[in-house]
Amino acid sequence: MVGPVLFGDPKPSCAGGAVFPSLLPDSLFRRAGRVLLASVVFPATLLPAAHDGLPSPIASGTLSVLPLPPGARIRSSVTFGTGAPGRYYFLDDRHRLRLFRLSLEHPMGARDLWRERWESIPVPALPIRVRLRAAAIGQGHLFLSGEGEGGAPFIRSYQIGTGSGERGDLPALTGEVDYFPEKGEIPVRRLLFDDKARILWMGYDSGRIESGTPYLVLHDRILWSDPAGYLPLPRETSLAKGPPPLLTPKSLLKSKDPCFSCRFYLTARKEPEGQSIVNDPVRSPSSVDSALGMLPLGGGRGLFMGSRSYVCRVPHASPEATLSHCLRVSAKDLPVAGIWWGNSLTYLYPPGRFSGGERRWTIVSVNPAVLADEMMRLPSGGKFPFLKALKASGRPIFLPVGARPRVQTFTTDGRTLVLFGRTHFYRLNMESEKNRAQPGPFSR
Repeated sequence: MVGPVLFGDPKPSCAGGAVFPSLLPDSLFRRAGRVLLASVVFPATLLPAAHDGLPSPIASGTLSVLPLPPGARIRSSVTFGTGAPGRYYFLDDRHRLRLFRLSLEHPMGARDLWRERWESIPVPALPIRVRLRAAAIGQGHLFLSGEGEGGAPFIRSYQIGTGSGERGDLPALTGEVDYFPEKGEIPVRRLLFDDKARILWMGYDSGRIESGTPYLVLHDRILWSDPAGYLPLPRETSLAKGPPPLLTPKSLLKSKDPCFSCRFYLTARKEPEGQSIVNDPVRSPSSVDSALGMLPLGGGRGLFMGSRSYVCRVPHASPEATLSHCLRVSAKDLPVAGIWWGNSLTYLYPPGRFSGGERRWTIVSVNPAVLADEMMRLPSGGKFPFLKALKASGRPIFLPVGARPRVQTFTTDGRTLVLFGRTHFYRLNMESEKNRAQPGPFSR
């Protein structure tokens, strides 16, 4: 976990069409603990036209650009997490641990206005000799991990209270629990909360130098570049069984077929009944690297970014599991983030890749079947023109000039795509079924 978030005291602000609320006394807003944000809504078809002969943007949704409260600054590597729809969390550890929550909703059903609430949630101080290395947020929990005395792993969780900030019921962290890994000599470098499986994954430090995401999440399995452990969250139990037990993080079992030269591992996203999750090694060509991270590419494939980058097919677990049908990808074609948005793959590109001389960050969505079709036509070892395929078949949406997006906040709840910048919040609502039925670049 790196870098903090700088948050000033939120002050009421109003702009755009929110004229009437701006006439109300500031003290009223302060007492309520909320402000109104003016939303600037751009239909994607009205955003700047493409350059250099590229196709015009085709709307995949409506882009809302919302200013954050005055004084709020989100640094480039804050720990980010989501909660209930419209709730976003930011963890700051610059001087002391601070958790902030941003809640967004439409006041009284007004679709062009937003009501925002910015709340600070105190985090109890960690033990003096604990060095914090990672954090994760999910299912109403805050998870912290690091190194304790003597280098032993430290893992702690809190439940995030649901206080609304009104009538004095401020949110707070409760239910502090410390967990003790089975193997106490390996520090935890990365936490990943798997909302679908209700598992907190722990990436152990393997000593490899990595600056990107060291895992690739598929629908039923995860590919890791580090050894991993896990902590399944307790589920509700009947009163007859009593409260759920406190769980000990588990190290993944070794496969029956060890592979000393393997640099990747597969884990199932569901714990088998009465067993532990197995860590299955995966072989790979020696040229395939993931030091810059792994991103999804659809069809059971992943984008492996390193000194040389490749698109490869990810196998299912087996004694002979290996990355296969690897295609080279040029460094200039690489996005900085990628996620599934509904049935589409969506990538974030830095300025200059799609927007020509205007230097705009770009969000581009594509039908994964189009990419799979392109890759199937190429022989193993060939070069996949990833950026060219996106320009030909993708749906780009340009962020405003001067946007400074924070890559780690690029996320979606399935229908809404979210991205925070240094001082702004970008939100894409998936277009309606009626609009999506219109002819587009995939109608071939």
